[in-house]
Amino acid sequence: MNPAAGPPECTAPARGRRRDPRTREAIMAATRTLLIRDGYDQVTIEAVAREAGVSRPTVYRRWPSKAHVVFDAAFQMGDTVEILTSTGDFVADLQRFLHAVVQFWREPVVYAAALGILAERHRHPELRIRAQQLLDEATAARFSALVRDGIDQDAVAPGMDAESLYDTVIGSTFYAVHVRDITDADALVTHLCFLATRGASVER
Repeated sequence: MNPAAGPPECTAPARGRRRDPRTREAIMAATRTLLIRDGYDQVTIEAVAREAGVSRPTVYRRWPSKAHVVFDAAFQMGDTVEILTSTGDFVADLQRFLHAVVQFWREPVVYAAALGILAERHRHPELRIRAQQLLDEATAARFSALVRDGIDQDAVAPGMDAESLYDTVIGSTFYAVHVRDITDADALVTHLCFLATRGASVER
């Protein structure tokens, strides 16, 4: 069966007609509900359409696969400016950033979607690119600026590679939340901050 096929009343809108943003948000909300309630493996385009009160072709006109729908529903970007603004205290800024990263990975929708999307990236190259953009373009540049501030504060060694430090803290928080399923976020942040600052600190 062609998933893009549907009854006459579900045909594509006339050329030039703008899509109703309320339909998109209904689909996003339905996807989040299903992720939290049923888990990634149980989410299907048919289930999303039913939950959102739309047809399957309506979903497929906007997203080519379940993975793409889930990606948008789970990883819509928030504001990273506040959590990556330097206050003049590198350690405090790093702790604030790490808390935000852990909170992001532990968000119910993100938690439900992350491992499934990680697997889908190998089947959908464009998702690999978008996932990289999610982690890098939105926050990596600001994180690098934060590390430069740490260097200026004499809290970070001048030769510290900001990209490597970024990969370390992002990867460690992901593993801790999604593989180890940690429960004590404060202890994790304290430990990672200790490791990061000791590893990046100027020898005295």
